[in-house]
Amino acid sequence: MNEVAAGIEEQLPYLRRYAMALTHNPAAADDLVQECAARSLAKSHLYRTNTNLRAWLLTILHNLHISEYRRQSRMPVPADPEAALAKLSVRPGQPAAMMIRAVREAMKVLPAEQATVLMMIGVEGRSYKEVAEQLGLPIGTVKTRCFRARTALQHALGDARPAMLPAAA
Repeated sequence: MNEVAAGIEEQLPYLRRYAMALTHNPAAADDLVQECAARSLAKSHLYRTNTNLRAWLLTILHNLHISEYRRQSRMPVPADPEAALAKLSVRPGQPAAMMIRAVREAMKVLPAEQATVLMMIGVEGRSYKEVAEQLGLPIGTVKTRCFRARTALQHALGDARPAMLPAAA
């Protein structure tokens, strides 16, 4: 038994390295090495002298890992109520729907030129240059109409505007 006990201490770095390769978790690797050392001391009478102690210990370590892996795969994963609630809960859609309705109503009040430019830039995501080319207008005119349309929408919507209005392109 002394031969095994003395040999285990020399083999600990190798056991730890192999345990890390198996588990990819430092705490689990330490637990596995500790269990291997305890098991090898308990079963030291099965060790044959003049054989490779490292191979014997690594075999024990590997078998312990496989046994633990199989045991865990048979055990059901406990349900986490917080995770289930997070997956099942849905944010209410009413505020967004109300904001969209308010924006539509405010857009009806805008002059057609401003509404067209704002739709092309804010909704379709086009650049000022693309809108200017398509409408045959100078880019400064497109920027001015977009600015005036945004300003009119901000006044019409009041404090509800920040999250919903399109940003400047």
